[in-house]
Amino acid sequence: MPEKKDYEILIAELSKDRLVLDALLEENARAWRRIQSGATDSLDFAALAYTLHNIYCLYENYFLRIAKFFENALDPETWHRDLVRRMALEIRGVRPAFLDDSLAGQIDELRAFRHVFRNLYQTSLDPERIRALQNRLQGMIDRFAEAHECFLEKIRAIAEKV
Repeated sequence: MPEKKDYEILIAELSKDRLVLDALLEENARAWRRIQSGATDSLDFAALAYTLHNIYCLYENYFLRIAKFFENALDPETWHRDLVRRMALEIRGVRPAFLDDSLAGQIDELRAFRHVFRNLYQTSLDPERIRALQNRLQGMIDRFAEAHECFLEKIRAIAEKV
């Protein structure tokens, strides 16, 4: 059974991840500005795709912290796909949901893109798909920030009861 200090450590780790996300978003914005300024080279799209990949990787590590703290069990074969869905579940008596279904779907789309990006060596990037993800990114980030704050409030309330 976690103690209050364990919850405080989780809160600190998630808060630090949130700050790292801000730095990743600055890098993403720089890459996006290059494309908006007319850059069309595949390397410019690769740079933007790389920032999207990194943003998803941060989400994944963030969600892993939560899953390991509360549930501590992920299927080694399907955990990448299952992790985002799991964050949309409220596990009664264990933890609140982190994501709503809509945001989970958006983040899962980013996960799928990250999978393609990581395994891309025989085909080229699809600039339109990258643009479409980028155009949805800010809304996703705003909703994630709200979910982060709400989740931390709930975790603090749980910690106070321990």
